[in-house]
Amino acid sequence: MEKRGKRSVDKKKERAKEEQAKTGQAKKEAVKKEEAKNEQSPKEQRKKEDRMSEDGDGKQGLKARLLMCLLYLAVLSTATYAWFTMNNKPKVLNLGLSAAAAGDLLIADDLGAGPGEYDEELDLKTATQKFPMEDVLLNPVTTADGQTFYAPVYTGKAVTDVKEITDLDELNQQYVYEKTFYLKAGSLKNSKGDRVAKGAMKTYEIMLLGPEQDGEEVSGCSIRQSDKAVSTVPGDTAANSIRVSFEVEGQDIVIWEPNSDKHNSDTEKAIDNVRGTYGTYKTLQQTSDGSFVGGEDGNSEKLFEIEEEQDVKVTMRVWMEGTDEDCTNSNELDELIGNIQFISSEVKGGR
Repeated sequence: MEKRGKRSVDKKKERAKEEQAKTGQAKKEAVKKEEAKNEQSPKEQRKKEDRMSEDGDGKQGLKARLLMCLLYLAVLSTATYAWFTMNNKPKVLNLGLSAAAAGDLLIADDLGAGPGEYDEELDLKTATQKFPMEDVLLNPVTTADGQTFYAPVYTGKAVTDVKEITDLDELNQQYVYEKTFYLKAGSLKNSKGDRVAKGAMKTYEIMLLGPEQDGEEVSGCSIRQSDKAVSTVPGDTAANSIRVSFEVEGQDIVIWEPNSDKHNSDTEKAIDNVRGTYGTYKTLQQTSDGSFVGGEDGNSEKLFEIEEEQDVKVTMRVWMEGTDEDCTNSNELDELIGNIQFISSEVKGGR
């Protein structure tokens, strides 16, 4: 009896173990099925990753394209109204200086420690200078006196103020071409080298020669567009807004305005709110026929005076006047060349 009861208990235990085993096996199989359901082949996994990558790249690409469009529009907007900040700045390729007429007027390069050899001509392209002429860019600036220069300050599409350019390297590389040279009025001498004229040393007024002289290959004063230059608007040129100042120590600075009666047709430029204060200086105006307004025989009025046999240092500055109505966007690709000829006239009675 006891054995039968024991066998019955053992069978119950065995059935319980079997049931437990079946339940565990079922759970394992269910887990495997779920894993198999979720599991993907490497190929399928790559496809999924590619789809995710494409979605991400697509969004990033759209963002990049949009950014590029915005940058492009910004560049265009700047180019259409900011005549003070052009991407391609005009350059002065070459200016030839020459001196002649009464007083045996001669010109020499400034070598730093004094004048070089005097001659009738000076080619500024090959002359001594810190910044070569062809490397100097003419960003438009403004001035009140031809000596201190100011860059624009923008508010929206208008120039509402200006800021003085105090860094001379920046000024002479990016805005104003500056060159120093010497003029000298010689004396008529005898075979011994002695001065023929008796009495006090003579004084001469220096002026700019007007219209070209007959029989001379190059004469007169002019600044014009280079033959190789390409203007964005045919006929327009930066030469129509150029200014040139001449400074001799102890005398007033004089500013020459070539092409004063020539005008650009382009109207794209910034709104100018500073002209009442800047750019209103007096100029020696030269018209398209080469004649100067107010001078004698078509020549300019006096630039300065020099005394006989004296080495007179002259500082010349060339810039594009931002407040000039002809300082427009069409000037941005321009290249300029020119000729400047000085003449002298004796001041009767000296100083």
